[in-house]
Amino acid sequence: MATTVSRRYSVANRPRVTVSKWREPSHAAHTLVALRGELDSAALNTLVETFDDAIAQDDADVVVDLAEVEFIGAAWIGTFVRSRADLRAQDREFTVRSPSRVVQRLLDLCGLTYLIESIEVSPR
Repeated sequence: MATTVSRRYSVANRPRVTVSKWREPSHAAHTLVALRGELDSAALNTLVETFDDAIAQDDADVVVDLAEVEFIGAAWIGTFVRSRADLRAQDREFTVRSPSRVVQRLLDLCGLTYLIESIEVSPR
């Protein structure tokens, strides 16, 4: 798995975005974008370029991990909706993985819980 850490955008030397590639057995390759920390409008202005670059790298589906997000501004929702539309136009998928409580709440309020990755549980 290749991982790229964007050190250009960090707070106290802690990266806010990590881009990884992985392939699941019998599935297409995915690009994983892990966002963390406080995603306010200032972070949007600086991180959206890295976020868009991760999407443009290849034809993989994109999964955004939001487990370590402490705050998310509403402007990020527009970025997610735009990114999903761009990807769907290319027959690609955009999903959200492991949203933190604050992200889950915002997705609920915006009616966007369908973006959350469904996890298949095998019957026992």
